[in-house]
Amino acid sequence: MQAILDLIRVMATTPYGSWKGCPHFGLRDFFEQARMRPDLPQLALQEINLALKDLGIVNFEVQKIDKEAQTNRDVDSYAVTIASRTKTGAGADRTYSVGISKG
Repeated sequence: MQAILDLIRVMATTPYGSWKGCPHFGLRDFFEQARMRPDLPQLALQEINLALKDLGIVNFEVQKIDKEAQTNRDVDSYAVTIASRTKTGAGADRTYSVGISKG
C-alpha cells in the first residue's frame, strides 16, 4: 500500500501528460489551478484512476479528493482517499488517505 501512496505523491508533483508511457500520469497542473477552477480536483480523481488502470494497478481506486482546511493561505492541501479492492482476506475493502500540499 505504501507504494501506491508514494506513487500518488509523485503524480501530484509531475506535470500532466509529461510521461509518454502513461498519458494520464501527472496531476501538478490540476492542483496548481484548483483555486481558479474548483472542478479540477474531481478531474484529478478521474485521471488518477485512469493512470492506475494504465499501469495495471486494478486493486486500488481513488474514491475522493477533499480540500483540507487551510492554515496557510499560500498553501492548499488535499486529502486523497484510496480504497483497496482486495476481494478476500484481512485487507479487504480498506480505505487509506494520503495528504498532498501545493504551495
